[in-house]
Amino acid sequence: MNQYQLIIMADDKQVVLERILQVTRYRGFLINGISAEVNTGTKVATIIMQVSSERPIELLVDQVNKLIDIKSVSVDNSVAFENSATLLKLSTQN
Repeated sequence: MNQYQLIIMADDKQVVLERILQVTRYRGFLINGISAEVNTGTKVATIIMQVSSERPIELLVDQVNKLIDIKSVSVDNSVAFENSATLLKLSTQN
């Protein structure tokens, strides 16, 4: 199974994370980890999501980019993954 890390920049809206998770599930990707931070000054959220799937990552990137309030989506191929428990971290950054 292929593993990827996505870096998503989005407007700080309540439903953005829910929409991203829904699209990820619909497109057949398993979420292995997620971290979200909000810059309260700019109201922009940075979401780092680790996913795995046999499907091409472009399928997920294209669909997430179509969501309202998404500013950018990029794939970070420089990250090595380990088999570990799912990490959910939510914090606010000034």
